[in-house]
Amino acid sequence: MTYKQILIISLFATYAVFPQVTTSTCITNDSLFKEDYRSLYDRISSSKNDSITQSLYLKIYLNKAKMENNREKMIQGYKHYLHYSYGNLKLVYGDSMILMAKKADDPILLGSAYLSVGGEYYNLKRYKEALDHYLESDRYLVKTDDDYLKYKLKYNMALVKYYTRYYEEAISLLTECLEYFKTEAPRGYLNTLHFLSRCHSSMENYGSSSRVNRLGITEGRKLGNTSMEVYFIQSEGINACIRSDYHPAIHKLDSTLKVIREEKNDFANEVLGLFYLGKSYWGLDERKKAVEYFKTVDTCFKSRGYMKREYLEGYKLLDAYHKSRGELKLQLHYFERQLQAMEFLDTQEKYLDDKVKNEYDIKRVRREKEKVEALLQTKNKRETWGIIAGIFLFILIALLIYRSYRIKKIYRQRFEAFMKGHTPQNQVAKKKRPPSKKPDINQKVIDTVLKKLEAFEKGKKFLDKKMSVNKFAATLEVNNKYLSQIISHFKEKGVAEYLNDLRIDYIVDRMQKDPKLLHYNYNSLAGDAGFNSERTFSDAFQTRIGIKPAFFMKELKKGHINN
Repeated sequence: MTYKQILIISLFATYAVFPQVTTSTCITNDSLFKEDYRSLYDRISSSKNDSITQSLYLKIYLNKAKMENNREKMIQGYKHYLHYSYGNLKLVYGDSMILMAKKADDPILLGSAYLSVGGEYYNLKRYKEALDHYLESDRYLVKTDDDYLKYKLKYNMALVKYYTRYYEEAISLLTECLEYFKTEAPRGYLNTLHFLSRCHSSMENYGSSSRVNRLGITEGRKLGNTSMEVYFIQSEGINACIRSDYHPAIHKLDSTLKVIREEKNDFANEVLGLFYLGKSYWGLDERKKAVEYFKTVDTCFKSRGYMKREYLEGYKLLDAYHKSRGELKLQLHYFERQLQAMEFLDTQEKYLDDKVKNEYDIKRVRREKEKVEALLQTKNKRETWGIIAGIFLFILIALLIYRSYRIKKIYRQRFEAFMKGHTPQNQVAKKKRPPSKKPDINQKVIDTVLKKLEAFEKGKKFLDKKMSVNKFAATLEVNNKYLSQIISHFKEKGVAEYLNDLRIDYIVDRMQKDPKLLHYNYNSLAGDAGFNSERTFSDAFQTRIGIKPAFFMKELKKGHINN
């Protein structure tokens, strides 16, 4: 055993139990304490595979800062402990870091401390605490000129937006971060691309998601940083699964799972991969194997309180599996687990949503408003321009108010006409168009398809969320071209529009008959009507009825109250 090893072991044995000790008990080995902080940090990072040695250098770094009464380095010392510790122990050092930053009374140090601790809460999937710390960080960073920390905070807020399904707002924040990180922080740049890909995938923009994945892999190799490549491959596996391309999906997801689990120690993305592996095997009709993956996802929810909205589908498939086997007790068990997961998500998402809107979004708008006000104040001498700007703003507001009033008036007229049984606005426009030419198809084929269409409508098969144009044609046992021509001539619309109109007519009829539906959120209504997203539901509703669903539901509520 070398002299250096003996020294390290003896020092660690004496002092490694508690890092937060008084300076009177600090290690005083001159050869180590004379090293600068940069060298000590290099030793910390290079000894990650030797926990004893790493613990020694972590302690020396912190105690050196305490002996020199260097608060900034003390904060950095606790931050090192935060990053190199495990589980809840991280949060203990995080609290010490924040306490020391408060003593320093420096907004940059405080903002950075709250941001770092918030990130650790996010990694532990404790989103409420993560958001609270991000908002505290924002309170301090707004007083500084530290662009890196501001963009890092903006990135983390985008993750919260992603979790609460405000994908467009998340994309907006991530796009801002992308330009900055591209030149200032390569790893941040690649992380941002990864979450941009996931946002596009969640919005069903699979082409955009795949383009971002390819860009991420290319940029990572160009930058000499391939640490994120496994995540881009996993994201492509998810896209393949959603597109029902199951064999490539399984290959990509399976090839990345071990790396994410063992090398990255990334619990959240491990669960994500497990869920989509389950979906892929289910799609291949390997139900028994799929069920094991879904049960593992449920176990993770039970043991670590981690759940995402998309994982709820797993419970429905577990229910279908146990129902087919006549296993009523297991069926009931997973019904109960599904309810618990839904209640958990509703509570958590509401908390995060309210907090973000009230304490981040509104503040951002106010800050932008204050910037505009500050600019106007610097131009007080230019009274003419100030008056012009005021008049312009007044006209703009007046136009917006008038536009809002006019839209509401048009909507009310359309609603009243609809309730009296008149044809929806867009259908009137369609009737003015000349009918398409009768398709050059055998009459027997046409008659058969029309009968099947009638049965399709009566059986409400259009409520199937997976009812694509291809599946629709397969259901009617006709090719896509013939189906398109027949629907275009006899229904006077395209295939997708035909399906959407059936769905909207169905949900509108239900809303009129059952007032309880008027209290459902868009996501629930969209699902009941067979849509895959709120956006497509809202767009199809307005196209069919000529009114936004929110206005339609509000007017229906008034009618029920008056009655």
